[in-house]
Amino acid sequence: MARKRPDVMKALADARPPELDPERLAGSARARHDLLAILADGPEAQAPEATPSPRTFGWRWTLPVAATAVAAAVFVGTLPRDAPNSPDTRATAGPTAGGPRPTPENGRLALLNVAARLDRSADEGTYWQVTTRSGWIGLVAAAGSPFAVVSSSEQRQSFGVRPGTQSLMVTGIDATTAPRTERDEKRWRAAGSPRDLTLADSGAGGRLGLRMETSPGKPPTVDRINLGDRIAALGARNVTYQELRELPGDSAKLRELLERLHKEDTGSEISDRTEWMWRQAANLINLPVTPEVRAAAYRVIADLPGIRSLGEVTDPLGRKGIGFALPATDRPGYGAARSELIVNPATGALLSDQETLTKPSAQAAEAGLTAGTPVNYTATVRSQWSDEQVEAPK
Repeated sequence: MARKRPDVMKALADARPPELDPERLAGSARARHDLLAILADGPEAQAPEATPSPRTFGWRWTLPVAATAVAAAVFVGTLPRDAPNSPDTRATAGPTAGGPRPTPENGRLALLNVAARLDRSADEGTYWQVTTRSGWIGLVAAAGSPFAVVSSSEQRQSFGVRPGTQSLMVTGIDATTAPRTERDEKRWRAAGSPRDLTLADSGAGGRLGLRMETSPGKPPTVDRINLGDRIAALGARNVTYQELRELPGDSAKLRELLERLHKEDTGSEISDRTEWMWRQAANLINLPVTPEVRAAAYRVIADLPGIRSLGEVTDPLGRKGIGFALPATDRPGYGAARSELIVNPATGALLSDQETLTKPSAQAAEAGLTAGTPVNYTATVRSQWSDEQVEAPK
């Protein structure tokens, strides 16, 4: 009788020391360090800094820049909650001193590793809720010297996915607008400490009025953001929860879908295809989609031209992650800036979606902004399923 062949893989697993058990290493500091070290030895050498494109980026001056990432994932227009007749902080762009070696310029390889490590735990509830903290820098052209102010607030989105539920967005939680630095405060006081501010010309013919609120004062606003069973936007389309759940988890198919939606979105303020694809894929990560679609969204971003890894960085809330960026382009009134994502490499969670200066304009530099300053960000604080509807803080 023939002898049964030994199971070599089982024998190796049985001989493995407990401290090398992959289950014990997953998500650990050692796993994170090993990932960074492996990526740092990638085959692609560091690329030179991209030359800013002359393409003009159309900033939406009727809406604070940091809010656009939130609004893009929601509806094209919000509805009053009970409308009648309505159908149903500053990040570090470089590696941490004394920390692991930075990832290479091969952003595609780094993002693919993030997609592979994405938390795949499946869950579902009545409401998919996302809490974010956003901030943006405004430049004020005072009579004396220009100064910068920072507006920041918290937002809570609640997507109702069961029949008959509503989707709500609470904005303006702990909202403040204050001078960015001590120097900016001195310049603001020298200008007469005005409460009502007019931001400097954006370069696109638009100006934005702003009111100083150095401590939270105004109550939050609650808006209804669903139109019947349509709860979110993909490009120019408003889509249902079922349509979100049916999105392909295959990156090639998801890319093809987004490319079709890009052709339809003729009214988008983002004309560049690469930036549009980046924005839509990034928005998907915080919507109530399957873990496979989140991973596919990261892979779509990884395949965009010019993606680079920034190595280990710190997000505006002080959390460490891996940064990824598109080539810098012109941001009217601010100079050259690039779109960045900061991701937790152990879980694949999106930490921050931001715009960071690479070369400030003359007026931005006069107001104290330097390369590496995020001019706006939306940082994800929490995303989870819940059976309770979100409420505005008292």
